[in-house]
Amino acid sequence: MKNFCLFVLFLVLTGITIAQTDTTKISEDDLLLQELGANEIKQSLLPEGMGVIKRSLWSEKGLMRKFSFFELTPEKREREIIVRRRMLQTHQALGFMALGGMIGSCITGQIMINTNSGETQEKVKPLHDLAVTTTMIAYGATALLQLLAPPPIIIRKNAGWSNMKAHRTLAYLHFSGMLLTPIAGQLMYGSASLQNENSDKLRNFHQVSGYITTALFAGAVIVMKF
Repeated sequence: MKNFCLFVLFLVLTGITIAQTDTTKISEDDLLLQELGANEIKQSLLPEGMGVIKRSLWSEKGLMRKFSFFELTPEKREREIIVRRRMLQTHQALGFMALGGMIGSCITGQIMINTNSGETQEKVKPLHDLAVTTTMIAYGATALLQLLAPPPIIIRKNAGWSNMKAHRTLAYLHFSGMLLTPIAGQLMYGSASLQNENSDKLRNFHQVSGYITTALFAGAVIVMKF
């Protein structure tokens, strides 16, 4: 009888041990599934096809994810979309400011080219410089807001032509003009250029480049409004 009781006790203890082992295993499996589910949720919160800059900033391991404010969770991702909307609204407003600065630069620059009066040129040049400075600041801020904004929920890739593709294509073109036009202006007013035969060529290039860049930027603004 004693041996039988010991045998029963052995079976009970063995069952308890097995049960505890199974429970531990189930718990580990549950944690693994939860972790996999969390990864899937995080991946589903981000759109496919993000560019290099967007990935470096806003991917699951991006730079902005180091801050708790931008931790990748459904609640905070929803807040990101609100931040994105505000940034793009400011991007649009600064775009109009940059366009106004470009138009002002063209007008004052044309006055300086047309007039033969040194006194008039001296009066107009500060206005031209102010318009150019306004353009550069507004243009740079406009570009940064677009580049740094959080990604959307979905990045739509249309097979055909679209307003966004037109806007993006025009952006590449007017960005090139925004680099070349100020450089030509600086060379044109440089002391060395005033003493050589390239001054007129630089003036013509600066003038034409300014008008083309303004037209391209205006086109980029218009295609996103209509």
